[in-house]
Amino acid sequence: MLKPRLTKYMVMMLVLMLSISNVGLAAAADKELSKIVVSKNEMSLEVGDSGSVTVTGVYSDNTSANVTISTTWSSEDTSIATVYNGAITAKKEGKATITAAYQGQSQTVQVKVTKKVKALSKNVQSLDLRTGDTKEIILTATYSDNETNNAAANTAEWSTSDEKVATVVNGKVTGQSAGTAVITAKVGSQSVTVDVNVEVVKRVDVDKQQVNLLLNKSESVKVTATYPDGTTKDVTDLAEWTSSNEKVADVLKGEITGYSAGSAKITAKYGTKSVSVDVDVDLTSKLSVEKQSIFFRLSETTKTANVVVTASYPNSSDVNVTDQATWTSSNEKVATVFKGQITAISAGSTTIKATYSGKTVEIAVDVDTARYLDIKDVNDKLAMSVTGDNKSKTLVANAEYIDGSTEVVTSKATWTSSNADVVYVSNGDLIAYKSGTATISVTYGGKTAKFTVNVDVPDKYEMDKKKASVAVGGTTSAKVLALYGETSKDVSEDATWSSSSDKIAEVDSKGVITGVATGKATITAKIEGKTLTLPIEVGMASGLEADVNFVVLSAKETQTILLTGTDEDGNTLDVTSEATWKSSNARVADVKKGVITGNSSGKANITAEYGSKKVTIQVEVDVITRIEASEPVLSLKSGDTADLTVTAFLSDGSERDVTDKAEWKTNSYKVAQVTKGKVKATGSGKAKITAKYGSKSVTIALDVDTLKYLQTDKVTLTMKPGEKVTVAATATYADGSEANVSKPALWKSSRIATASVKDGVIQANGKGKATITVTFAGVKTKVTVVVEAK
Repeated sequence: MLKPRLTKYMVMMLVLMLSISNVGLAAAADKELSKIVVSKNEMSLEVGDSGSVTVTGVYSDNTSANVTISTTWSSEDTSIATVYNGAITAKKEGKATITAAYQGQSQTVQVKVTKKVKALSKNVQSLDLRTGDTKEIILTATYSDNETNNAAANTAEWSTSDEKVATVVNGKVTGQSAGTAVITAKVGSQSVTVDVNVEVVKRVDVDKQQVNLLLNKSESVKVTATYPDGTTKDVTDLAEWTSSNEKVADVLKGEITGYSAGSAKITAKYGTKSVSVDVDVDLTSKLSVEKQSIFFRLSETTKTANVVVTASYPNSSDVNVTDQATWTSSNEKVATVFKGQITAISAGSTTIKATYSGKTVEIAVDVDTARYLDIKDVNDKLAMSVTGDNKSKTLVANAEYIDGSTEVVTSKATWTSSNADVVYVSNGDLIAYKSGTATISVTYGGKTAKFTVNVDVPDKYEMDKKKASVAVGGTTSAKVLALYGETSKDVSEDATWSSSSDKIAEVDSKGVITGVATGKATITAKIEGKTLTLPIEVGMASGLEADVNFVVLSAKETQTILLTGTDEDGNTLDVTSEATWKSSNARVADVKKGVITGNSSGKANITAEYGSKKVTIQVEVDVITRIEASEPVLSLKSGDTADLTVTAFLSDGSERDVTDKAEWKTNSYKVAQVTKGKVKATGSGKAKITAKYGSKSVTIALDVDTLKYLQTDKVTLTMKPGEKVTVAATATYADGSEANVSKPALWKSSRIATASVKDGVIQANGKGKATITVTFAGVKTKVTVVVEAK
């Protein structure tokens, strides 16, 4: 027995548990469902794909719970989309509404099902844009049924990796600012990317490399971008400006302002390029010059220029310190300077410096400095001869200066020859003395032009032909030519000749080739350390012909080409297997020993080479503009047959009967069967006959046993039990013809105990009333039967 104390304790615990349970039940009873919420109200799926939706119940006490499994799910159209416990599966293209219901509450999900995209292609790999320019990306979507959509850009999901650089709307990409971005297009589960370069420049330049500022003073610099095509653009306002020390100097759109004493580096970045300006902010003084570059022409009367140097102070006006400054020239042979007066001496470049109070300014000085130096009518090489009119030449040197002007500087330039014994030069006059090679250098205004002069030395040697053919026992000549500029000389007798196979072809010391046996060989000529070769064919074809020059194929279809070669004697030979076959695009069609195989839609050229001859066969695979059926609509009776033909219209405007090559299908074998265009009606109803050839297809609508109406020869019958009556059913077709369909029709009695029926024979069984229904080809009619008592 339990002890009294222990028993009392257990009773108290039991009472407490019952109390807690009652409280929980009361709380659950007070808790009501306020609403349900679906995780998605819209969903887009491709045929065959699935997506999930969850349902959350929200209660009156603000709590919530996942009630997806407890929810009742239904689809408005299960042929388009089905649903099970929130899992939605796409069946076919279209739209359907999915309904989720739970405890009197319901929500819907709009589902859009599209064809499955198996491939997505783009028309460009990358785009180069300027700011504000727009270019379009064309997308082509290929669906699982092989149909294509060239306007997929309008329905694709577009995104950009950086909207500051480039934006995109329906495939139209607009450059926003300098930089690079990646444009992504998504259609269904397929996606493609296109790299976009906006304002990608070759270089950026600043008009001032160094700036000296007083405290709280500003000075502007200009940044110029040079594009790969050579065009330039002021990008001062568009560049990204930064300062290495904003406390000393900062910058805004090219305007630099000094804030405290010290040095800073200002950087302008545009696209992927950047350029820097050194800035010095000084509390004591600033040294400036009115001209930072000077250009002199020695041919002009004035060969001096005066430069003023000014020192600026924070609390006083600017001071002219030209006379007090220390002046130097980096090259006094080009220009000298004294108290700001610069004098040009000779052609070249120098830097003039003025130093005062620890500050220095620089002036770039160019004297007759050429931007380009050009020798008229001479490129890299010049041919001369020791004898004849080519022994001497007079050349002209032209200089283009940095200010854009030009001048003939033949007499001013310095002319030198690397080998004066071969070619002597003076003021543009060249004289050849002996055979050999010399390099002529022309220097003026800091620029040098060089070219090579060959005296009685060929520029190169070459054969007079690329390849040759000869009959067995026949001869042909090969020549070695020495090229001198635009002239040539036959030097065949100076060469050493040899054949790779004397059994095929022989060659003598003068380049005369004799054919020995059918085959191929290589004739070699060596001269002055150079080796020249000539492929030779002996006894090979003099003519080559294919039996067709245009072939149209479907994918996986093959066609054999017959290749015929003609020899020197006019005899013909089948050389199909011996020829060398090539395809310009094996992805479209490939070839092996004359057998062409279609691989994918497109065009290709098949080339056959034999005996130095070549023929080309144009191949088109599935390049069909459309196909048409001989009948767009058919109406037949059960057991009837009909012949359909399909014509393919090719891209070249021709057409051909592809009935036997097309792929034929019916969507209902109970209604009709089809083989190579021959349709057989097997049962009443409607069907679609589809013929596919290449990437094109055509559909023929078919009606079998299409009736106007169905009649029986008796509409009402009064019978006695045991009595039999035969009723005939007559079908009237759409074309007006009639047929007795009593046996093929379906007969049914509403009450077999009263009357039964088989193939139109009605038997009375017992007293009462019955309705006999006759059905044929989807049409019904009725016979009323009254059975009276015996």
